[in-house]
Amino acid sequence: MSEKQALRIENLKKSYPGVKALKGVNVSFNEGEVHGLIGENGAGKSTLIKILAGIVKADTGSFFIRDEEITIRSSKDSSSNGLSFIHQELNLVTYFNAMENIFLGHSYPRRFGPLVDWKALKKRTQKITDTLQVSFPLDRPVSYLSAVDRAMVAIARAFAVDGNVYFMDEPATALTDIEKEKLFSVIKNLKAQGKTVVYVSHNLDDVLQITDRITVMRDGAVVECKKTSEMTKDTLISSMIGKDLESSFPKRLGSPAETLLSVSHLSNSHIRDLSFSLRAGEILGIGGLVGSGRTELLESIFGSRALFSGEMLLEGDSYKPSSPKDAIASGVVLVPEERRKQGLVMSRSIFENISMMSLADLSHGGLLDHQAIKERSHEAGDKVRLKSADYRNHVGTLSGGNQQKVVFAKTVLQQPKVLMLDEPSKGVDVGARFEIYSIIQELAASGTGVIIVSSDFNEVLGLADRIVFIKDGYQTFEKENSDIDQESYLNYCYGRELS
Repeated sequence: MSEKQALRIENLKKSYPGVKALKGVNVSFNEGEVHGLIGENGAGKSTLIKILAGIVKADTGSFFIRDEEITIRSSKDSSSNGLSFIHQELNLVTYFNAMENIFLGHSYPRRFGPLVDWKALKKRTQKITDTLQVSFPLDRPVSYLSAVDRAMVAIARAFAVDGNVYFMDEPATALTDIEKEKLFSVIKNLKAQGKTVVYVSHNLDDVLQITDRITVMRDGAVVECKKTSEMTKDTLISSMIGKDLESSFPKRLGSPAETLLSVSHLSNSHIRDLSFSLRAGEILGIGGLVGSGRTELLESIFGSRALFSGEMLLEGDSYKPSSPKDAIASGVVLVPEERRKQGLVMSRSIFENISMMSLADLSHGGLLDHQAIKERSHEAGDKVRLKSADYRNHVGTLSGGNQQKVVFAKTVLQQPKVLMLDEPSKGVDVGARFEIYSIIQELAASGTGVIIVSSDFNEVLGLADRIVFIKDGYQTFEKENSDIDQESYLNYCYGRELS
């Protein structure tokens, strides 16, 4: 690995009203290395990347490319200096096709003057997708593509120009294991070419697997930078949060009671003949691979996806939700996978987001009781340990972990009988993740039945009392958690019975 610096940052500072986002950051990234950049939500990683991308202006700081000082005032400055970015938020134009999104902001090839040369554009795009070893429809609006394909479009966009330093902010969040391995292969190829990759992720296993060095940020400052070979998951966690976590998962607070929800022979276009039960105070895991029907099962129980056949009983009574509104009225709530698109209104205040499902209970004579909204929102926020100085702020100003806590606070106000969680810690840092796990345990201890879906199988193993496995929409196994380890969990996901 070359020790020649590709990019050096000195004394980078950025403040917002009441917040010092960056406190004199000094960090360098070498040529031909994969460099991990980690830290809790709010540590300053995203601010650093936005400054380098020319999106946010720094208060002070200097930037050097191969020891030559450069100025970054715009995204054009950033791109012209060989910096390329895969941002955590995909920011795709949904009615543009993949080719248009990949080359958005760059000059399209032209023919006969102003006309776009679509054949040449497709050839350029094909070259990028061949490099990434991926395939997706190039001429369809990206709104019609799967979440995995949209993520790959965003990744491909970083290769529209030839860069020297590639910043990848949570690039693998929406990818399947197969797609992630393809991305890792691309990263290794970039390294072999002498390029620099800065890999930002909350998935510490991925960071330890793919990187050469790791820089840890906390509270707007760099607190550690070492070779990856000198670090472990435990030391990374300690460095990120400034203390040791006794365990990745909090202790179980209660035990399951009587049957709360019964599901019998549920079927539709995505799930087939699924049957299981959920007890009050139980945490039930739904195991399976991406695309197995896990999310569709939750949506079917929530009334947002129609059933062809099957029966459900809630506390012994027939439960037939025709819409999410019916489900919520019955005490069945879903925390969706995409919190920004499905769980929150990013342009509205924290107060409004927490109370939006409870407005009928927080109004009198058709008029909102603003004092009640304030009191109940703060009460719910306190229960989920929400960190915000002012609930009047837009929810979009919060870190990912606190945004997820707002979704949980909204749920707590409903006092749900059944709480369904789809990827509850997606994009959430280690410290906030532990707090979210504690919230889940406390809700279960209060008698709420919890169903959890997660692509992180350690999360399911760490929380669930029992796990129902599905594959291709069919139920394959049902196991007590005590009977499962990591190896057997994966085998059950693939539908393999153990000898």
